[in-house]
Amino acid sequence: MKNDTTMKRNIFFLAAVVSILITSCSGDELATSSPVMTSSVVQRGISFGGGSSAITRGDFYGSDAATKLGGKFVVYGTKHVAAEDNTAANDATVFNNFQVAYTASTAGTTASNTSDWEYVGLQAYDATPSSQGIKYWDFGAAQGHTFYAFSSSDISYPKDETNDKVLVTKVLADTPTAPATGSLYNKGYAVTVKAGANLNNLFFSDRVPVAKADYEKTVNFTFRNIGSKVRFGFYETVPGYKVKIDKFYIDDANAAVVTNFATMNDAKTDGFYASLQNVKMAANQTVNVTYYDNTDAAIENQPKVSNPTGGYDYNIKLGSASTIIGKELATSSTTPTWVVEGGDYSTVFPFEGNTNPLLMKLDFTLTAEDGSPDVIHVRGARAIVPAAYVQWKGNFAYTYIFKITDKTNGTTGNVDDNDDPTDPEGLKPITFDAVVVDVTEERQETISSISTNSITTYAEGAVANEYKAGEPVYVAVTNHADATHPVITPSGIGDTAGKAQVYQLNRAATEAELFAQLTGSPIGLTLTAVTGAEIGTTVPLADGSTLAISNVKFTPAAGTYAYVYTRTAYVAPTYEVQSAGTYDSGKTYYLKSGSNVYFAVPVASEAAFNANKANLYLQTAAGTAGVYDIKVIKVQ
Repeated sequence: MKNDTTMKRNIFFLAAVVSILITSCSGDELATSSPVMTSSVVQRGISFGGGSSAITRGDFYGSDAATKLGGKFVVYGTKHVAAEDNTAANDATVFNNFQVAYTASTAGTTASNTSDWEYVGLQAYDATPSSQGIKYWDFGAAQGHTFYAFSSSDISYPKDETNDKVLVTKVLADTPTAPATGSLYNKGYAVTVKAGANLNNLFFSDRVPVAKADYEKTVNFTFRNIGSKVRFGFYETVPGYKVKIDKFYIDDANAAVVTNFATMNDAKTDGFYASLQNVKMAANQTVNVTYYDNTDAAIENQPKVSNPTGGYDYNIKLGSASTIIGKELATSSTTPTWVVEGGDYSTVFPFEGNTNPLLMKLDFTLTAEDGSPDVIHVRGARAIVPAAYVQWKGNFAYTYIFKITDKTNGTTGNVDDNDDPTDPEGLKPITFDAVVVDVTEERQETISSISTNSITTYAEGAVANEYKAGEPVYVAVTNHADATHPVITPSGIGDTAGKAQVYQLNRAATEAELFAQLTGSPIGLTLTAVTGAEIGTTVPLADGSTLAISNVKFTPAAGTYAYVYTRTAYVAPTYEVQSAGTYDSGKTYYLKSGSNVYFAVPVASEAAFNANKANLYLQTAAGTAGVYDIKVIKVQ
């Protein structure tokens, strides 16, 4: 018998580390020694390479970095006699897309090589010069130099416009190809990525401004992969049943953003499918690489990707029938059933500007584990990952894990022509948790639990599969009952309709148990309102930026908590004892249990009524059912 344990995993984090460090999305390679530190540059020649004092699991340096870069990268550099602007006179080119190549154990052998990276005598990417010369720091450029770099296994030296699968053009703010704002942070690259190019080997460095006080030092780059990595997995904790997915549904019109589950009626059985706007991988794409500005110091000068010209797909498909369809799902969050064998990531274009959620709709089958022939078919179950959590950034790895539990928004009955339930939604044991994680040492968590609306919980400094005592937890609710998917803004902390409340529970419980407790079926749960919970408008992300989304924030101790969003408050029925009443064969009589639950009993005669009327009740008001969105949160 499986327990219903709330899964938590970790959300993406990417550390910026200097000196030819490449932030990895694979997470399986570790730095093993300290980087080489070099002395001052001989004859003040400009050189590239360097060292770092901060090595983390996802970082590469030295020969490891060179391997990831294919042993080469391209540098563009300018110098500034006054404060950097967009004029040719004060943005003089020093490095016109120079090739820089790695040769081990050559550091210090020339004035232009302090860390095994050399550019003198090589062929430039843009054809001229054909034999690059040494460059020196110009102390007359009192306002500094600025450097940019990129690397790809799909480019030639010089570039081959016809055959290269990746074409890169430096964007200058005073050229027609530059963004209209003229911002210094937009002086990046225009990049054409042809079908078949290897996104895993396409890197852009952080923009590196060098002040006059730092002349003579090695110019250190941090490279980041332009691609995003994604993967999806499932597991289940339905007590007494095994779960197999039968099919997924999409809107196969594939011409516009999917905004309504009712249009998702095209069944697919050859892999995992969901409706999500994403950049086409099959088409040639031209994208802009620009840089985060100084509105957020934690990510300032890091590269970002925008403005694809090759168009979008509106569904996403991964894996095959053999990896997910009809396969008995795993029962652990740590070893879920992946839609791609082995949990391998799929590389996709980043889409940081996405404003649309991921919609998933599926059918699955429950088979009893006790040997009985009991089989239950669940149709039209739906899950949503809010748009804020599918805004993919380059060089990030995202894992989405969906959990099937003992609460459902699917139906075991009939559906209409659009595969939407017409019978009541229920089995009451299935929800979905959608988790976004990365694969580096630094981790945070987000979990989307699906009832009628999607409840997403998020924490800073989380540990694997749990939330951490003493660290803030943020909770947001997204409505997926209509076409617009608005964020529900909590109107206050409370337990009346339209309000949210955070409770601490006296023991572990499932969402289904909590719902029973809230709707008049006491099962021994004590709900204590958490003091200090507050309404917020932003959530801090792992990369130092913030996410604008309405939320309820609280800081828990160890234990089990519940977030309850009340859409319709429960009103209990009222009952009157019949001690002084008279028998009426047309009425329904109730007894009251020791836990104050009223249950109907047959009273066949006046004699039976008179013998028991001190304990018999009639219902005087039926009350109203409560409608709640519930999320149980476990904290260690």
